Amino acid sequence: MRQPRLNIKFLLWVGVGLAALLVWVLISTKDHTFTATSATQPASSPDSPGSALTGEAGKSVLTEGFAVPVQVLKPQRRDVAYTLTLPANVSPWYQATLYAKVPGYLKWMGFDKGDQVKKGQLLAVIDAPEVEEQYRQAQADYKIKKVTYQRLANVWKENPDVIAKQDVDMAEAAAEAAKHLMESRRTLLDYTKVYAPFSGVITARFADPGAMIQAATGSATQAVPLYTLMDLDTVRVYASVPQEAALLAKPGIKVVLTSRELAAQDITGAITRTTEALDPATRTLLVEIDVPNKDRRLQPGMFVNATFYLREHPNALVLPPSAIASGGPEKTKSVFVVRQGKAHRTPIKTDIDDGVWVEVVEGLTDDDEVVIVGKTGLTDGKSVLASPYNLPSGKPSSQKY
Repeated sequence: MRQPRLNIKFLLWVGVGLAALLVWVLISTKDHTFTATSATQPASSPDSPGSALTGEAGKSVLTEGFAVPVQVLKPQRRDVAYTLTLPANVSPWYQATLYAKVPGYLKWMGFDKGDQVKKGQLLAVIDAPEVEEQYRQAQADYKIKKVTYQRLANVWKENPDVIAKQDVDMAEAAAEAAKHLMESRRTLLDYTKVYAPFSGVITARFADPGAMIQAATGSATQAVPLYTLMDLDTVRVYASVPQEAALLAKPGIKVVLTSRELAAQDITGAITRTTEALDPATRTLLVEIDVPNKDRRLQPGMFVNATFYLREHPNALVLPPSAIASGGPEKTKSVFVVRQGKAHRTPIKTDIDDGVWVEVVEGLTDDDEVVIVGKTGLTDGKSVLASPYNLPSGKPSSQKY
């Protein structure tokens, strides 16, 4: 009975030993795998992106072996201009509001708004019987005084002792005064007919036949006007140029008029005249552009945009504004020019900037390759990998109406 107990105890010890051996084998295998993996990992090389370079060899690779990709463009030859766009108002060449010179009832009006009239054409007739009666009276008074003077003059010539020369002179003066009064009354009678002072278009009509019209000799504010007449064959376009550009706004400067109503039919003109003095209240110079308007494209009261070409340089050497690098050793304008695979900072002088191109007057030639894209972090002497500038050009924004 004691032999089986020994076998069971022996088997238990053997099982414990095998379990311990298995645990040791598993731990040894894991450590060996980790060590082997670490040993087989390749060392970082100077050319690998994740390597940490130290010493002179690393610096040489970073500064000389790495080429920055950039896009380049040669300077262009284009016409550039310094322009200034301002709001402008359209006014007629001539404008007149017609009033009656004598009081009376409006007897006839022959035209209405929008009608074309010629200079000297009869526009309205005023019925003024009092004025006509005054003329007839003055005419009769002149006639009798003229006859009286002639009779006294004949008597004095035949017999100077019968009548004094003074009486003859007084009669002559009275006749002359009566003549002037008659002519004055006739002028007032002529004012009962209103004529067009110039050729143009009736743009306003203020009265109708039968209306009582007051004379505008004393105050035009209390009198009712008859018509407003405008000459539209030529219009005056007025704009106010600020003080900063007033010295450049001279007669003959090119001007382009644009508006939404004109669509693509821009009108080109030139400054005709200026006031030659700035308005002290606004510090602006009033300029005028006279524009032929036979086709009536411009109407008085219309709002337009006037673009003044204050300075123009044809066939100028230009670059996109994005080519100009900021900063620099002397805080001057400069660009990066690619020569033999390296970027070189080159100082330049610029003039006209029209928002699309910048004129370069000094520092570049037509054959230089200027960096447009890739200037960030670029330094003088940096190795670059140049390719043509291929970014699409932008389009002006437009607003839908």
